[in-house]
Amino acid sequence: MNTFWWGVGIENTSMPDMGVNELLMTDHQKHWREDLRKAKDLGVQFIRYGLPWDMQHPEKDRFDWSWTDQVVDLLQDLNLKVVWDLIHFGTPSWLEGGFLNPEYPAEIARYARAFAERYPRITLFTPFNEPYICAFFRGGNGTWPPYGTTAETFVQHLVPIIEGIRQTNQAISSVNPEVQFWLNDGADGFRALDTEIQPLADELTRYRFIALDVLLGKATPESWTAQFLLKCGVSQTWLDTFIQNPVQIDVIGLDYYPGSEHVIFTPRGPKPASDWGRRTDYRLDADPEPPGLGETLRLYFERYQKPVYVAETSSDRDQQAWLNYSVSEVARVMAEGVNVVAYTWWPFFDHIDWNTGLTRLTGFVCPSGLYHLNDMQREPGPARDLFKTLIQHPPRDAGQRHFAFHPGETP
Repeated sequence: MNTFWWGVGIENTSMPDMGVNELLMTDHQKHWREDLRKAKDLGVQFIRYGLPWDMQHPEKDRFDWSWTDQVVDLLQDLNLKVVWDLIHFGTPSWLEGGFLNPEYPAEIARYARAFAERYPRITLFTPFNEPYICAFFRGGNGTWPPYGTTAETFVQHLVPIIEGIRQTNQAISSVNPEVQFWLNDGADGFRALDTEIQPLADELTRYRFIALDVLLGKATPESWTAQFLLKCGVSQTWLDTFIQNPVQIDVIGLDYYPGSEHVIFTPRGPKPASDWGRRTDYRLDADPEPPGLGETLRLYFERYQKPVYVAETSSDRDQQAWLNYSVSEVARVMAEGVNVVAYTWWPFFDHIDWNTGLTRLTGFVCPSGLYHLNDMQREPGPARDLFKTLIQHPPRDAGQRHFAFHPGETP
């Protein structure tokens, strides 16, 4: 890519095992035409978007493309590029056990192939939204079922997800060799406030690299990633598959929020609201002094030598300040040679119940969108006009923008 793209994303988490479907919870199923037209009117070059796997594949041997057909047609009519999200955290109910079902990699690849065959116009894919975060929440910190809290249960979830990405990309490329894969993940970092758990903080921080290291063939025998995975029961033969044939990943996306970087400390006092998990060996809160978005973009770019983009970012408070800060961070590191190709505000309109990591479904509207939900009606938020202005008049230099990070921020 030789140009910089501005984009928005529509929150589309669907986890049938938890009763979660954000497209229904936000009434997007009713307002989808209006929502897509509002995105186009904003002036963005692309949208991160996808309909849930479980809605498009409601039975093992039956696909339902009725809604997807209409969406893809409207996106073409609007001349709006799409990075299509194939799966956002959840599997269909018929796939018993979800990611732990031995058939998961083959089933996600079968769905991906069917999608690619039906929609050859879609050429940009996210094969899996946030593989590390999904595996960590389900198997590493006990936020989501089946509430695993160990390194071993984290890896048990992550390995089939990685294998599913490999098979998904192969399936899509066999249909259309011209596609690109934009893989995003949480860019979470951890800093220990208590010296005795600094090794744990270091290990948790390294988790964010495992999926990308494996997929890109960087989990070589001497690497921390390989040694960690082998200790958790992964076979060297499986790792060798990726070393010998790295998976095609064209652009790496970072999901970075005010609460994406954490401090951990030994359990004491009340549990912070941002600590959604069930771990008993540490407490977690947002880091008030994080390295920042720019340095995190630089870290990933230098580690993988791939174009990077901001795949998700927003704030529930001080939206204009966060927008100015994050855009200036992007401009700063681009001026220093980091190949950042796009910026995405996520979510385009408010999402529901992410203040608790979807652990309590109360219908709480998180005011992080460029459009706010007022009785499910889309109303412009405080950052909408600024975002539109930045698209029309991008900053020519990094400037100096600051954001006041606070404990208690949610990712």
